[in-house]
Amino acid sequence: MNKDLLLEIKDLTVSVKRKKEAVPVVRGVDIDIPRGGIVGLVGESGCGKSMTAKSVNRILPPFAETTGGSILWHDSPGETTDLLKLKEKEIRKKCGTEIAMVFQEPMTSLNPMMRVGDQIREVLKIHKIEKDPAVSKERVVKMLGAVGIPQPELRYNSWPHELSGGMRQRVMIAMAMICSPKLLIADEATTAVDVTIEAQILDLIRDMCHASHMSALVITHNMGVVSAICDHVYVMYLGSIVEKAPVRELFTNPLHPYTRGLLSSIPRIGNNPEYLETIPGNIPVVRKPFSGCDFCMRCSDDVRKCFMESPEMREAGNDHYVRCHTALTGPDPGESKGTE
Repeated sequence: MNKDLLLEIKDLTVSVKRKKEAVPVVRGVDIDIPRGGIVGLVGESGCGKSMTAKSVNRILPPFAETTGGSILWHDSPGETTDLLKLKEKEIRKKCGTEIAMVFQEPMTSLNPMMRVGDQIREVLKIHKIEKDPAVSKERVVKMLGAVGIPQPELRYNSWPHELSGGMRQRVMIAMAMICSPKLLIADEATTAVDVTIEAQILDLIRDMCHASHMSALVITHNMGVVSAICDHVYVMYLGSIVEKAPVRELFTNPLHPYTRGLLSSIPRIGNNPEYLETIPGNIPVVRKPFSGCDFCMRCSDDVRKCFMESPEMREAGNDHYVRCHTALTGPDPGESKGTE
């Protein structure tokens, strides 16, 4: 991966409060986001993707907190800031101007009591970018047009409930982009829209990244979204990164059994329509630390070592890394499988 980094997440740990103990739900996560790059973070629901993203903006829910690691923001060559150490006022200033986020469901993110144009213009007002009402309105209308909303002058005065799901999501993207951020975090930004609008939104994010040299972190459980837009992808399972690679390398040579399961579960034209591939079992509930591999209970390749020892991230070549005992060597025929 290009090492001209904009954001560097290092050994991030996020814990949730459960009764009298803190349970880690994001554990030792490392993610590099280069300038101008689009990075995908993929995995099943509940694996810690959103918790990781919200740690960057410091908007974790009250029951969660970062308990380890650092999130390094490279303002310029030689100048680095740890976002986790900034004061509340400092991080709020950076979020919205340099770091913007698009959330999953626009209907719950938009204020139903404000017209969409006023909501976008409020961002300019809060960050003191443009005080003149006429100039700020003109800027908002131009941005609404840039994200593909027809008749932006008319839509400026629309209420959120008057817009379709795809239009509301475009409003959220316009709100995120109005301050020309350096990093856009899209957290399941296409989940609430149909496939046609999804394709348009992905094209919009990619075009904006290329036009302004903006970086993006695209969070999804949809491998199709990853293949359509991302340059590099991280696969997350139970709060840890289990595989990372350039997107073409990952799709042509998936190494981790979990990644292979995600890819094989994608429906394909011509396959048996009565049978869909699935990953057996469910994501386990995180309570106590487990000494073995987190995926061993659902894995078809597991051996005794998988139950006894947590695997380390290992290099497979071509900027490809995997956290698995057997991915690079295959199961040892002399080892008993499972707990036998």
